[in-house]
Amino acid sequence: MELNQECVLLQNELRKFAQQVILEKVDENDKACSFPLDNIKQLAEMGILGAMIPEDMGGTALDLIGLVVSLEEISKICTSTAIIIATHNVFFAYPILKYGSDEIKKKYLPFAAAGEIIGGSANFSTNEITTEQQGENVLLKGKNPFVLNAEANGPFTMFLPTSNDKKDVSAFIVENKAPGIKISKNQNIIGLKAAGISEVVFDNYSVSASTVIKKGDGGSAVLRETQDVARICLAAIALGIAQGASEAAIKYAKERIQFNEAIISFGMVREMIADMTTKIEASRLLTYDAAMKYDANKNYSRAAAIAKHFTGHAAVEIATLAIQIFGGYGYMKDYPVERYFRDAQVINVLGDSPAEEKENIVRETIG
Repeated sequence: MELNQECVLLQNELRKFAQQVILEKVDENDKACSFPLDNIKQLAEMGILGAMIPEDMGGTALDLIGLVVSLEEISKICTSTAIIIATHNVFFAYPILKYGSDEIKKKYLPFAAAGEIIGGSANFSTNEITTEQQGENVLLKGKNPFVLNAEANGPFTMFLPTSNDKKDVSAFIVENKAPGIKISKNQNIIGLKAAGISEVVFDNYSVSASTVIKKGDGGSAVLRETQDVARICLAAIALGIAQGASEAAIKYAKERIQFNEAIISFGMVREMIADMTTKIEASRLLTYDAAMKYDANKNYSRAAAIAKHFTGHAAVEIATLAIQIFGGYGYMKDYPVERYFRDAQVINVLGDSPAEEKENIVRETIG
């Protein structure tokens, strides 16, 4: 599966940036649960925050495959940075771009493309919120403990049932500096420690009609399409985790001496490397295929579901094998594979559980 020249150049640029800039503080940021704002600002200057935003709004209007290879290269080094970029582009900018009014687009997208705001999104499955209609507005009470990019203090998208019919979902934007909102960093997550994931508590927060992207059946359609595109990007991040864990394990196996020889020569280690390599290549083909189907305006939902399901599992399995190659050192924070393992666990269940992913595949297969 060939990438075009433009995509290869972008891939090489992001690989160089990840290795020369992001790598320097990746472990420090992970241990301190520190949002990598400096790196995000530099990625904004490179146009990556505007990847899915049109050029007339200040974006770079990349094909999805361009965003996918960017996320893959970044997540080889730092999954948290990759999920920040994916959230900003897909969960925040994409539904506004596809379904928002001209007023909403003008209000948010140029600033999102420039990195002047970092958009977030509340995870749909972790909503613990009740709603109350008040004139044209809706009041929110309750909390969501898993809001992506909330620490960046920017607006975030939310998908929430706003009627007794749970299938009737509204898509809207929350201004996190408005009255009725309290944000606190969530440090109780096993991975993605530097991704700025926070708990948001709502106390009679008023959702203005002017911030609603779509409501009713329209909101449900926005959610479904956003989740489909997100699955491709999450698969790309899982692919990067798998590749990063594998490369770290191979490097270690070449350097680790036991019984007077490098463990890379041991049959069991070589078998694990073969399994890792096979799953990585299969994951890459599935992920790139889904992205290219999207770019070609083909039906991509089934391919997206398969890519996310397979690659999410593969990342967990490969990170586990990498830890086994490292032996006891694999469980220590002095080495990167324990971080890859933790991050892979979160990416594997982010958006949909494995059981839900299988149901998505079946539904898209049988119609």
